[in-house]
Amino acid sequence: MSSGVSAVIEDLPPRSNKLDGGKKMTVVENPGSLQIVFTLPDETTRRESIMNIRPTATDQDLYDIGLAIANLLNDTLSDIRLVSTKAYSA
Repeated sequence: MSSGVSAVIEDLPPRSNKLDGGKKMTVVENPGSLQIVFTLPDETTRRESIMNIRPTATDQDLYDIGLAIANLLNDTLSDIRLVSTKAYSA
């Protein structure tokens, strides 16, 4: 297992909550996916995903879950990522 593992949060950049003309918009955080990336012995990578992660899940909880799953496998852990999206509507 790699000792230099870090959690990476991939998200849309912050945006204003007002549309042109001063109208407010609604921002909805959609469920995300937790991606656990492994490096295989032949130096290729394998990615496993857990879908429907709640937007309220903490970074530490997600990291702990990814690490616990990786500890059950023989492959080398290279990355843990949360991929999330937001929906914007007027």
